[in-house]
Amino acid sequence: MPAFVYARCAALLGGLALFLAACDGRQPPAATSPAAPASVAPAPPGPDYRLATEQRLGDTDFYLTLPTGFRVKSTNAADFLVYYFAPADTTVRADFTGGLYFGSQPQGDVTDTTSGCRTRRATMLLLGRPTPVTIHRCATGYTVSSVFASRSGRGWDAQVDAFGEAESAAGLRQLLAVLATLRRQPTSSSPNPSSR
Repeated sequence: MPAFVYARCAALLGGLALFLAACDGRQPPAATSPAAPASVAPAPPGPDYRLATEQRLGDTDFYLTLPTGFRVKSTNAADFLVYYFAPADTTVRADFTGGLYFGSQPQGDVTDTTSGCRTRRATMLLLGRPTPVTIHRCATGYTVSSVFASRSGRGWDAQVDAFGEAESAAGLRQLLAVLATLRRQPTSSSPNPSSR
């Protein structure tokens, strides 16, 4: 399983290399063709966030692979669920945090861009399908948001809002790598949040 996760993350990171270069204002070398596989420069020194732990998101049939040392906290309401991921040790300052909203009324992108944030739109694989992602680069770092269909067939969780913040380009790559691991494994019973 870890090899599969690393392969998915490598594919995602390779596709995002050109996008991140544009976010940083740099242009890729002229010899790079769109069909050529891109490579990502090693992340600068800092915390070692290896994707290692796949966690089921509450009682849902969705799973997310988190870096070692991260955990999921949930907020349950009558008609939606929100799962936040961050370091389990609250004294550790992470370069990124994020979450997933499951419900029928996602907020979507709520970043205040009046302070000169640069906005980029990209496409990445979420739940196995190409999905638009909005990334803002602001003075304080990056924000990410993507709203897409969960395809759960249950109604109450028809939409997913994947969101997060990162302090650096390396943190952004890690955040996107975590979000890209979201998968669904249908079970015989994935209850409505109001049935708990």
